[in-house]
Amino acid sequence: MKKFIICIQVILFSITLFAQTEQVNQYVKTWRISEQFAKVDSFHIDTLHLNYQDANPIDRFSIANSYNGNLGSPIQSKLYFNRPEVNDFIFSNAYSPYLMNVQNATFYNTKSPFSNLNYTSGGTTYRKEDNIKFLFTVNTNKKFNFGTTLDYIYARGEYDNQAVTKFSGSLFGSYNGKHYTAYGLASTNSLSNFENGGLKDVTNGINPENVATMIIPVNMEGYSKFKQKQIYYNHQYTIGIERAKRISKDSVRMDYVPVTRFAHTFKYDDVRKRYYENTVINDTTIYKKTYFDKLIHTNDTSALRTFKNNFSISMEEEFNKWMNFGLTAFVENEMQKYTFNRDTLVNSVSKSTTKVGGILSKERGQRFRYNVLGELSLIGYKAGDFRIEGTMGGFFKLWNDSISLVANGFMRSDKPSFFLESYNSNHFRWENHFASTYRTHIGGTFSIPTRSLSLNVGVENITQLIYFNSNALPDQYSGNVQVIAVNLKQDFRVGKFTLENNIVYQLSSQADILPLPTLSLYHNLYYNDKWFNVLSMQLGTSVRYNTSYYAPKYMPATGQFYTQSDVKIGNFPIVNVYLNFHLKRTRVFVEYYHLNQKFMKTAYFSMPNYPIDPAIIKTGVSWNFYD
Repeated sequence: MKKFIICIQVILFSITLFAQTEQVNQYVKTWRISEQFAKVDSFHIDTLHLNYQDANPIDRFSIANSYNGNLGSPIQSKLYFNRPEVNDFIFSNAYSPYLMNVQNATFYNTKSPFSNLNYTSGGTTYRKEDNIKFLFTVNTNKKFNFGTTLDYIYARGEYDNQAVTKFSGSLFGSYNGKHYTAYGLASTNSLSNFENGGLKDVTNGINPENVATMIIPVNMEGYSKFKQKQIYYNHQYTIGIERAKRISKDSVRMDYVPVTRFAHTFKYDDVRKRYYENTVINDTTIYKKTYFDKLIHTNDTSALRTFKNNFSISMEEEFNKWMNFGLTAFVENEMQKYTFNRDTLVNSVSKSTTKVGGILSKERGQRFRYNVLGELSLIGYKAGDFRIEGTMGGFFKLWNDSISLVANGFMRSDKPSFFLESYNSNHFRWENHFASTYRTHIGGTFSIPTRSLSLNVGVENITQLIYFNSNALPDQYSGNVQVIAVNLKQDFRVGKFTLENNIVYQLSSQADILPLPTLSLYHNLYYNDKWFNVLSMQLGTSVRYNTSYYAPKYMPATGQFYTQSDVKIGNFPIVNVYLNFHLKRTRVFVEYYHLNQKFMKTAYFSMPNYPIDPAIIKTGVSWNFYD
């Protein structure tokens, strides 16, 4: 508590020292794009005054997560509909929240150079989790923008053999001309994490008296390294007409209206995962079996290299004033090379797939919008795969409130990843012949933004689900698995006090195959005010909680989460107290994370054998520069 008070005093002094009074031009427009067609999805730059303490990859990923207990370590959301789509490179699923790629990239348009420096830290002495981020972007003219990002994590962690280092970097650019538009991204990701297999003896749990976490015995000493390199480029050319638009009685403006759009998208991915053990571990409780090779160490590597080209032609919605819809047709080719190495033994397989598809859309107007996509793989490894998905909805007025109603759904059939069917390593080997997985999903969102209310309901049926069984091996369930989830968000405000609430209810029809906590909660109560007309202050406390369930275990050798029925995880809260400040270009927070560990004698595991951090202090500061 003394450290907590000292941190607050230091932050107050820093805010006074760095107070700024000059006016600056802060025009920064930001957006993200879809991978397949570079469709723009605009959003505001992250300069929010509130909840800066949660601006980390773990808390942003989901309100409830299973992870190895350290920033940058493998992670899986406990919320089924928050999990990313299963990747052909199955070893990347556990690292998705940390990666810089086109799915997570932000594009900018600025009137002056914009940069941001962000630093967060937390933990006990010599075992801190440090994260440094840097962004720089600038426009050379109204049409062309470029920039760079850097993201570095060094987190030793509170437990033995748990350290993580991560480096991500990118170069990005965009050009928005009258006829020609382009988006480009080159990114690299490198994550290295030690594998300790979790705590060796968990019968006594974790309690407040045992603060020397680094001396608690762990199961093993292993090492994982994940790398991803990506090059993405989308360019589009439009053919259109000049159309007169009346501005007033006496003035007319000629506007360019695109009629047809030709587009090409190229994406190159090189992803690889290495797993290393320096010494043989003769503990069958970890790997469920002995080693295949009598070696003094394990050194397994898997890799996937992908080249993808997509060509499309679109009839623009703006031109179709009679039919009032847009139409797109496309063809896409994907070439993949799968590799797995077991020490000096190298196996490599090449695959290719060609698909065709189309999109029917109406994305103008407030009352009713829709977007329907259909695609079919015709030739190659994934021949027979198909996807039909769509969204529809709009905004409606009810008294003084604007109501949003959006329905969504999909049907899709996916051939399993080659790595799920064929794999060879020192710990695991399998040869499977799985059927394609068939999924149907229906959902919808009802929201009233002016009332801070959002209700999302989703129902999904999965046929021939592939999962990792209790032996940490891929398996397929021949029947159907249904998942129902209700996600309610509701904020209440009284004066300067706000209570944010997020409640998620989930139900899995086959909990032994797809285990999910029935209830996950996030509540955040805070006081928010502006002092001296320049200093925004937020003081609050938050709590996260999920009901107990048979949470999946984690397998270090393959980086997969697999089912178990031995121990339930959950039914304990994580309580934090925090203080946020925002002054001109600077944001600062200090947080006492997991405060209740100081007085609650409860085992605090996010999944079997892996505890979360004990009570620690976290801090962060972010500077924006507009020149």
